[in-house]
Amino acid sequence: MKTELIVALDVFSREEAFGIVQKLFPRVQWFKVGSILFTREGQDLVKALKDKGCRVFLDLKFFDIPNTVKGVCEVVAGMGVDMFTIHMLGGQDMAKAALAGASKVSPSPLALGVTVLTSMDERILKEELCLQQGVEDTVSHLVRMGLESGMKGFVCSPHELLLLRGWVPQDTVLVTPGVRLAGDAVGDQKRVMTPHEAHINGANYIVMGRSVYGSLDPVATVEKILQEIEA
Repeated sequence: MKTELIVALDVFSREEAFGIVQKLFPRVQWFKVGSILFTREGQDLVKALKDKGCRVFLDLKFFDIPNTVKGVCEVVAGMGVDMFTIHMLGGQDMAKAALAGASKVSPSPLALGVTVLTSMDERILKEELCLQQGVEDTVSHLVRMGLESGMKGFVCSPHELLLLRGWVPQDTVLVTPGVRLAGDAVGDQKRVMTPHEAHINGANYIVMGRSVYGSLDPVATVEKILQEIEA
């Protein structure tokens, strides 16, 4: 299975973001825009990335009442992003509304359902969120619910990849953050693996930010990552 690298532009300004893009594009085709950068720079940043030829993954994890999510997903689709996220804890009606909103624009972007954040573990699920199932069971439940709603892609940690690949439809897209090169600091993420491990476990896309742009030589780091996922 082919695994592609998405570089997360988890920075605070357009200038920082395009400094990264200028170094890595076109070797890296995909870039993630998250809530910090989008809140500051907005749709103009997305347009600039698309005008340059980049593929854009907008990761805002929409989680609201179905009608609101339907509207925002129509807006997002009109921006020309290639993938975007909703949170599966919003339920089936919200997931269906997201797909309905995105489908009003052609071609529609791929809606990805976020399952359990990579910063969470069993203790947080049970003690703080009162969810009695463990991480793997919760992820599986949310993915199953998403598939029943018509979702075609999901975000999970690399630790759930092998489990999901055992039963989801073959064309299901799995995107995984929580990927670090061996020896890198894991930061606030708890469920992590290396790029090669994520690749062999079935990731379509891996998302990496700090490991890339925080390195002394981002270009060399990207080449090392690509070697791992192309092996």
